[in-house]
Amino acid sequence: MKKKVFLTMMLTLCLFFVCGCGAKNLESASIVRDEARVGGSLSFVYDQNGKTVYIGGENEVVQYSAKDESRGLEEGNRVGLKVTAPNEKLELESATLEMNGITYSAKEFLESVEGNLQRFFYVYPYFSKNDDIVKFCVKWQDGTKEQCYKIYIVEGTRFMDKSGNVE
Repeated sequence: MKKKVFLTMMLTLCLFFVCGCGAKNLESASIVRDEARVGGSLSFVYDQNGKTVYIGGENEVVQYSAKDESRGLEEGNRVGLKVTAPNEKLELESATLEMNGITYSAKEFLESVEGNLQRFFYVYPYFSKNDDIVKFCVKWQDGTKEQCYKIYIVEGTRFMDKSGNVE
């Protein structure tokens, strides 16, 4: 009988870790506009519980941004956001970010000051009339659940082209 109980407990523990059931839920990250306001002065609402960002509004304009080699960004309509980890005690060395089908390691996306990883990163997703939703997912450290966020451009928002015309 003890052997059966032990085997049942071991199987339960294995399933617990394999299915991710043991992964810790974290509060949602803090998301604000980047300090440079890439994309222009646009309305911004972040629903932290729903992990959803809404940008723009009726007749607001996403500005066209030039190529920025320092950030590795091509030209186009993009909006800058600053994403901050939900907990100061996280060990971020194992953090990952998945966006546009590419997975980045902590050292590739988290800001670093004097070799120390900071608790935040910037994203500059591209948008257009036909591509107005972007999703990204973050796993802050091993043993925590992945968090997925959506960024929506609000209906009625317009886009500036390279020559400065607004569509």
